[in-house]
Amino acid sequence: MTVNRRTSIADIQNRIKTHPGPYVAYVKSSTDVNRMGRLAVHIPELHGEYDEVSKSLSQATITVSYCSPFAGQTPLSETTSGTREYANTQKSYGFWMVPPDIDTKVLVMFANGDINSGYWIGCVFEEYMNHMTPGNANSQPDKFVGNSDQNEKYFVENELETAPVAEAQRRAETDLVGRGNLDPDKDAVYTTRPVNPYQTDTLLAQGLAKDSVRGGTTSSARRETPSQVFGISTPGPIDFEGQQTTPRESINRFGKIMSGGGPNPGNTIAKVAHSRLGGHQFVMDDGTPAKKLNKTITQPIQDELIRLRTRSGAQLLLHNTEGLVYITNNSGTAWIEFTEDGKIDIYSKDSVSVHTENDFNLRAERDLNLEAGRNVNVKATGQNTEENFVNSDKDKSTGRVHIDASSNIEMIAGSNINQRAGVDYKLYAGSNGKIEVGTNIDFFAGTDFLANTGNEIHMNTSGKVTQGHVPSTVVQSLSTFKNAGVNQDRSIMMRVPTTEPYAEHENKRKDKTTPTATDREQELRPAFLDGKFEDLREIS
Repeated sequence: MTVNRRTSIADIQNRIKTHPGPYVAYVKSSTDVNRMGRLAVHIPELHGEYDEVSKSLSQATITVSYCSPFAGQTPLSETTSGTREYANTQKSYGFWMVPPDIDTKVLVMFANGDINSGYWIGCVFEEYMNHMTPGNANSQPDKFVGNSDQNEKYFVENELETAPVAEAQRRAETDLVGRGNLDPDKDAVYTTRPVNPYQTDTLLAQGLAKDSVRGGTTSSARRETPSQVFGISTPGPIDFEGQQTTPRESINRFGKIMSGGGPNPGNTIAKVAHSRLGGHQFVMDDGTPAKKLNKTITQPIQDELIRLRTRSGAQLLLHNTEGLVYITNNSGTAWIEFTEDGKIDIYSKDSVSVHTENDFNLRAERDLNLEAGRNVNVKATGQNTEENFVNSDKDKSTGRVHIDASSNIEMIAGSNINQRAGVDYKLYAGSNGKIEVGTNIDFFAGTDFLANTGNEIHMNTSGKVTQGHVPSTVVQSLSTFKNAGVNQDRSIMMRVPTTEPYAEHENKRKDKTTPTATDREQELRPAFLDGKFEDLREIS
């Protein structure tokens, strides 16, 4: 370790021996050639004021090691110098966090007063700069700002009242009340913050920008005091379009913007980017505290949840207040939700494929509705036979399609109904057999045509068989219902999950998604019409 001209190494060593810390320090380099999380830190109490121009890192910093809250490795003493295999080597585990950015305030200590045994033991937030942690929370209504294009896009085109925001731009804002907040129930310091365009655009693409449950969040360390929000947010990748500075000693090595192009590490550094795109979030939110408003009314806990969300928007949400589990991909083109009342809603913009090596069992205690926008294909291949047995018996028949109904089997075709049998074709009715066609009936037999009855057979227009004996309405079409987002707006299904925003999430329409309300055999059901929900009779 070396120090500046005003403080000798001996002076600093003697000070550390008598006072091992903790000391307030500032990160000046997070690059560790040993990749162990060591930091080069400047300690004002020992080094004096840091000057980027006149001092180099080697003249005004001390290298300190990373002190993890939990870490370990299996004993080296139990290994041998024999084989290089998994069983004969150490295994590591523990808590690892990316070193903080340049100029972050940290606390350091020196074990046994030894200047060579320094550790950084924690990080310190700058005052009021903890809104984004850990959930990158939305702003207060109409309290976010952006450039002109962003204001037009978010305020005008999409009519957003709130959006995920970054920390306040302290050099542009002046709403610091006195020396800080005076009311513990109101955060009045730096209430206007710049919009986070990366996360806002992601939520817009997913259709969740106006969804305060699945999209925006209140999970911020600044929401209340004492905070009920726990979690971790990562810094995220370097934003090369963000803050850029001229080259200096203390930089983030990943932020280097080289001049001349190419991967040559010897290129001159033109600029250094220090901004971040925002990272992944793991939030455990105990929710806004319940309040007893009077003897009979209690304000319930809101936003009680666990959320795991990636920088690009893929998330797993366990929402205790709403009683739901929600999973979505980055773009919102596939999602699944488990609702409080026990519904499972699934949406996929592309295919949903399921394959099992054994049985696939599907049972509904009420209706089983199967609908396709194009074709419905059912095939039993019969491949599970001979040398291709899978969980089967060679004596069992394969390739059969069996339909068994305790009541009617009804079929309607807008065009032809074609049936073909490779061998026998048999029809049996316990009572009458009736066939009616609009014009001709053609029978052809390669050999004999046999008709057997215990009474008369009439095959002419002057006999007992008359036109219209079988009503043309003997089979009715299924009733269809209004569903937003469904081709041609109607479906035999009561609720059809769509891309977000999905209008019929259970928690949005609790009274309209009960088992009774979604029974297609009932006379009335909730329907979506012209952007508003109404109770409409079934539409055939």
